[in-house]
Amino acid sequence: MFKLVYGDGGRFKRVFSGVIKPLESLPLRVASEGLEVRALTPDKNMMIEVIMPSTAFEVVEVESETTLALSRESFLRSIRRASKRDSVTMQYERAARYLRILLTNVKTGVEREFPVEISEAVTSLIEPIEIDLPVRFQISIEDLKKLIRDVKIVGDEMEMVFRDNSVEVIGASEGKSYRTTLTLDRPLYRLESREVMVSSKYDVDYLRTVLPALSVVDLVNVEFGSSLPLKLYTSSEDGTRITVWIAPRM
Repeated sequence: MFKLVYGDGGRFKRVFSGVIKPLESLPLRVASEGLEVRALTPDKNMMIEVIMPSTAFEVVEVESETTLALSRESFLRSIRRASKRDSVTMQYERAARYLRILLTNVKTGVEREFPVEISEAVTSLIEPIEIDLPVRFQISIEDLKKLIRDVKIVGDEMEMVFRDNSVEVIGASEGKSYRTTLTLDRPLYRLESREVMVSSKYDVDYLRTVLPALSVVDLVNVEFGSSLPLKLYTSSEDGTRITVWIAPRM
């Protein structure tokens, strides 16, 4: 049994609507430390992780650690109605077939309740990815959106190349190409690498899919390595961390 209350329905919706869209279901674990989501997309080319510590919630009541896999469609329908004027209550009773989501207008007290179907039985989340990537940089979410949008205009693949203290981003398709160089302060907030030359390619559509979830913060951290996964991660003021891993294109 557990009960969690999150104070900003608008932020909750932005995080989870972006996170859950690429997934078949939403596996989550609730413990006294908070809420954790970790799942692969059906094609196994992307892993998504959300960690919301107990300090991010206004109320945390956890009788015992619980792991559930929720219906994607049912969960999306419930949070789609949430706004910044609502608090979000997630409540589950032992052996129940549904998770209850309650949206409460913090000014009027009006409540709306939505049952979220439990789609399958799970006992644990998949293990996190542990890879130390050589190139790291930090970029504003608006610059990242523009970068992905520009690459998508010319193709579905984005190549990232680190050399000479810069990251070159390349997109190309038949008869069209795009190329830009990212350097410290133009527009990167941070840039470091343990290797002289690093190059890898990634699917632009995966990046576009997770942008709404990453947009809850102003800055996004990016890491990559030659023929290694791309890692994007954010941390918000309430301690919520979102991490996305995208497999490289070979």
